[in-house]
Amino acid sequence: MTSDQRYQIIAQLNGRTRVQAFEAAVTIWNDSDQRLEPSLLRTLKKGPRPFNRAAAAYAMQMVSSQKTILALELAVRNKSEHARVRGEAAEALAHRHRKQSHEVLLAGLRDPSKDVRFWCAFALGVMGELRAVPLLRDLAANDKRVVKGFYSVSKEAADAIENIQEGHSGHRRKHGCVFCVRE
Repeated sequence: MTSDQRYQIIAQLNGRTRVQAFEAAVTIWNDSDQRLEPSLLRTLKKGPRPFNRAAAAYAMQMVSSQKTILALELAVRNKSEHARVRGEAAEALAHRHRKQSHEVLLAGLRDPSKDVRFWCAFALGVMGELRAVPLLRDLAANDKRVVKGFYSVSKEAADAIENIQEGHSGHRRKHGCVFCVRE
C-alpha cells in the first residue's frame, strides 16, 4: 500500500458517513498495513464521530500490536465513550488480545450498556474464558435487552457459554487462551 493510499483510506475512515467509514475499515481488514497503526490509534481516540471511532476499532483487529490492544482495552473501559465504539473494541479484542484483556472483558459483562455486555459476552465466548460462565449464565437467564441489528444479550450469553463448553471439551491448550498475544 502506498503512502497516498494509506492517506486516502484514513481520510475515508474519518469520513462523514457510516458507509464510508466502514468501507475503509473493510479495506484495511482485507489489506492490512502495519503502517496504518498510528492513524488508527488516533482515529480511535479522537475520531470526529462515534462511527469513525467504531470503524477504527473494527479495523484494529487486523493491524494489531501491544499498542492497539491497550487502546482497545481503554476504549472498552471508557464509560464516557459511545457504546458502539466500546462494543466494536470488545469484538476486536476477541481476536487479538493479551491476558489482561480477559479481565477487561469480564468486567464488561457488568457494564450498564447492553451493547458492551453483548460484545464482551461474544469475545469471552470466542476466547473460551471459563471464568465468564457464571456471569454469562446470569445474563442468559435475565438480560433480554436486544442489541440493534443483532439479538438479545441473553442469546449471545447462551451462545458464549456453548462456545466455551465446546472449546474446553479437550481440544484447547492447557495453558490458556489460544488467541492471547505474547506480552
